[in-house]
Amino acid sequence: MLTEILLCICAVVCLYLSYRYAVGRPEGFPPGPPRIPFFGSYLFMMMANAKYLHKVHNVEGVREVLNRKEFDGRAQVYLGEIRTPSKQILGIFFREGPVWKEQRRFILRFLRDYGFGRRFTELESVIQEEVSDLLDLIRNGPQYAHEHELSKVGGHRISIPNILSPFVVNSFFHILMNERVPRAEQAELLKLVKMGMQFQRQADDYGKMLSIMPWIRHVFPKASSYEALMESNVFIYSYFEKIVDYHIRTYDECSARNFIDLYIKQMKQEHANGHTDCYNREQFILSLADFSFPSFTAVGAQMGFLIQYFLYYPEVLKRVQAEIDAVVGSGRLPTLEDRQNLHYTEATLREGMRIETLVPSDLPHKALVDTELMGYKIPKDTIVVPGLYAFHSDPRLWGDPENFRPERFLDDNGKLCLKKDITLPFGAGKRLCAGETFARNIMFLVITALCQNFNFVLAPGDKLPDMSKNFNGLSITPLDFWVQVEERK
Repeated sequence: MLTEILLCICAVVCLYLSYRYAVGRPEGFPPGPPRIPFFGSYLFMMMANAKYLHKVHNVEGVREVLNRKEFDGRAQVYLGEIRTPSKQILGIFFREGPVWKEQRRFILRFLRDYGFGRRFTELESVIQEEVSDLLDLIRNGPQYAHEHELSKVGGHRISIPNILSPFVVNSFFHILMNERVPRAEQAELLKLVKMGMQFQRQADDYGKMLSIMPWIRHVFPKASSYEALMESNVFIYSYFEKIVDYHIRTYDECSARNFIDLYIKQMKQEHANGHTDCYNREQFILSLADFSFPSFTAVGAQMGFLIQYFLYYPEVLKRVQAEIDAVVGSGRLPTLEDRQNLHYTEATLREGMRIETLVPSDLPHKALVDTELMGYKIPKDTIVVPGLYAFHSDPRLWGDPENFRPERFLDDNGKLCLKKDITLPFGAGKRLCAGETFARNIMFLVITALCQNFNFVLAPGDKLPDMSKNFNGLSITPLDFWVQVEERK
């Protein structure tokens, strides 16, 4: 009898402790779903919306998290560790602290000299050359073996979004290395694009199960996305490793060829003074990869979404084309100088970035100190995920957020009204995407050139892209699809 009583007491105590663990939280902590051992609250979030976890967020506190230095930390997730052979968290995206600040400061400071983060006439000319190559590929079809993946023989049928990214990253490489990859030699560049997209699609802002239970990779290497992520990581690291090692091997301290040489010079100076933590080869490789990453994944994906919306909203495309015809005409490509007069076109680009929030939960932030948020107590090291998708989809802010309506950014005279654009597609604060200016400029130049020259149409047998099946990963990306284009008359 005594044994049975003791067993009952133990069972009650275990149930009570389990309940306290599941629903208990520090005093003053925000409310949320319960948690269970190993999984935390992740499974309950998946029950709410397994495919699109960002849709369980709300809008409150987003701007505050992004703009307060107390939340500038980065969650040290396993997803960040597996990007390097040494399994260290390096680069920019997943790094925090003094090294992150110094690396970001140095890279931005010197990349600006080559046109990154500001308008630069030489860079605009380079982008125009890349746009001309893109138009040629669309019109005339593939000239080289790897281009058969991007365009059909005879032209005017193209693969979205992959056809866009090689020309974007090639423009960025001009900033980085003062050189570009010729079209005939872009097979490996195209693989870089595909591996980057694979990483974006297989990872997510929570690191999926890998960041919660890294050991799951040994049991379910495919289902946990470990194999696909590692394939991407190995290729991307190797690609930028070759660039870094070539420049180290051929470095001449008397002649700086490009930004990479400036970094090598700084690295050698730091090592001569006995400092190797901040400036070293592996950190350099990951920093280059991180700064380049949006150019071979995100920018093309964002433009791919906009082309999808042109198929769904042909009246928007016609209005964009009419504005380009009136301001630019057909005798030359649009320039950044035209931007100030292409109000509806610019509003369309901004609406595209609002309605399809590419990184819907940003990358997870972390509280660097004990602090408060919206009246709640946030302990140090708490992971805080800003809901950018929720911010861009809040009816209280946008009225009809589900509608693709560029007019929301125009004033009563049809002029672009920047005060109406409170969107956060690139984040904000110290973690603001460093490539915002480059991305906005190149998207404007590419999209206006495409709209100036082509209509996007459905060929016989084609269907509208199913946007409910977009890939949900570290960023939201459209399904790869073929689209027909026709010359404008």
